[in-house]
Amino acid sequence: MNNKKTVAIKAFAALLAFLILALNYGGTMSAVRELPDAYYAESMAELNAALDMQTRSLDGVLAASASGDETLSEKGITYRLYGFIPVKTATAHIGERIYLNPGGQAVGISIHTNGVLVVGITTFDDINGIKCSPAGEAGILAGDVILSVSGQGVSSSEELGMEINRCRGAVTLEIERSGERRSITVLPRQAEDGSQRIGAWVRDSTIGVGTLSYFDAQNSLIAALGHAIVDADTGSLLVVRDGTLVNADIVGVSRGIGGIPGELHGVFDDDSVPIGTIVGNTELGIYGYASKEFYAISEALPVAFPDEVCIGDAYILTTVDDCGVQPFACRIVSSLMQDEPAPKGLVIEITDSRLLELTGGIVQGMSGSPIIQNGRLVGVITHVFVNDPTKGYGAYAYWMYKTFG
Repeated sequence: MNNKKTVAIKAFAALLAFLILALNYGGTMSAVRELPDAYYAESMAELNAALDMQTRSLDGVLAASASGDETLSEKGITYRLYGFIPVKTATAHIGERIYLNPGGQAVGISIHTNGVLVVGITTFDDINGIKCSPAGEAGILAGDVILSVSGQGVSSSEELGMEINRCRGAVTLEIERSGERRSITVLPRQAEDGSQRIGAWVRDSTIGVGTLSYFDAQNSLIAALGHAIVDADTGSLLVVRDGTLVNADIVGVSRGIGGIPGELHGVFDDDSVPIGTIVGNTELGIYGYASKEFYAISEALPVAFPDEVCIGDAYILTTVDDCGVQPFACRIVSSLMQDEPAPKGLVIEITDSRLLELTGGIVQGMSGSPIIQNGRLVGVITHVFVNDPTKGYGAYAYWMYKTFG
């Protein structure tokens, strides 16, 4: 009896294994695995039409349904075999088509941080000639942002020094580390020059040159770079207190070669024409509000949904000399189907002989240059391939807008 039961169990297990293999490696499941992980549509009717087309191609054995709060633009999609066996999930993003004015102008960027960023811990000789590092001893690390000293907010290195010298004895520093706030007690020491110090190098601002990505006329929003501004010493993302974007003049170019990135040399000053204020620094670029002096130099274009971007010819808008914004031919060689914002969704290759002759391809300062394909704004340049400056990464314009739209 036990032998018959054992044989039956083994037979059932073998049949189940066969069914699983057939289900996973048969033609239907191969087709299911090729279905998109994300859909983009302007309406539920458009989404349902796309799902119907997908499932109809599988001889009616597959059904798809979307779920989610009617007030939300993101829906969950479940594919089911024969109407009841779930085999795959996907995400649908529903929303009206976005229209933006592509940029391409060279911009000067000036940012002041929220608090002061610790870029290094150092030692110094105290009044008795003894080397010390109060910040290091208290556990302060490079990359920490000092927000206040004993309850008094600080936004510059001068204010930090003033507050440390105003307080006598131990001070409580409120810091931000990896997105979390904490309090650390530090006992400053008197240096040989009589000042109170904690032994920390700090930075409160940064400047640079980049490229304007787009202008959202409906909301007076501007965006640039396509990637975050990080501190050169610590790699920490700078938290913006305030900042400005102004027109920059490109006065020279260092060509990029394999292993050595090139660079646009730009200049700007207090008299440069203002473009706008900076209010946010994110993984997909810097964002702000246009000044009253700013005006769009291009017509608004529809923003491509990520699944509309294809391998093939395109062009970028950028400024590399005193001729202003110009179009340069490129080719999209790779596009990842991302379901969330990320700065490396596209790979592009510069094919324009003029740009290759002048810059060698993509160089520092071109970050943020808009990428246009089939009459749509599809993305912006974010990074160059160091070993091959003819190629670089791009971020989808759709996700850049969704990050701060």
